[in-house]
Amino acid sequence: MAIGTRERTELRSALVGQGYHWNYIDEWQPKVSLYRHRAMVSPKGEVVSLAGTRLDNLPGSPDYVSRKAKQGLYTWPPSDACECRWCGERKASVYVTGEVSAAPVATEPSVPVVLAGRGKRRMGPHFKVDS
Repeated sequence: MAIGTRERTELRSALVGQGYHWNYIDEWQPKVSLYRHRAMVSPKGEVVSLAGTRLDNLPGSPDYVSRKAKQGLYTWPPSDACECRWCGERKASVYVTGEVSAAPVATEPSVPVVLAGRGKRRMGPHFKVDS
């Protein structure tokens, strides 16, 4: 990944804005598992892949992860504590209508979301520090 200082700073700020840790650009893993936070829908309107589906063995490079985060794929599974745009929309639709949305979350063993220091932002389990 040969990028200049300006591109690196822009990519770092984009990743931080999407919920990743500040050091992700320096300490990324070559392969990661990504989770769908938004259901994949076909042009006909049929749900092809549910939210919560795990996709294994994908590149972990910061530019790839940043592009996929814009599509609703993150390195942590969706949960009630997730503050991404798609989880927020799903929670809002349940709150307003009182019904579960058309794209339910796939059931997988969930990993607890850890607070990311100060503020209200939450981080996925990938950045959890083992004590």
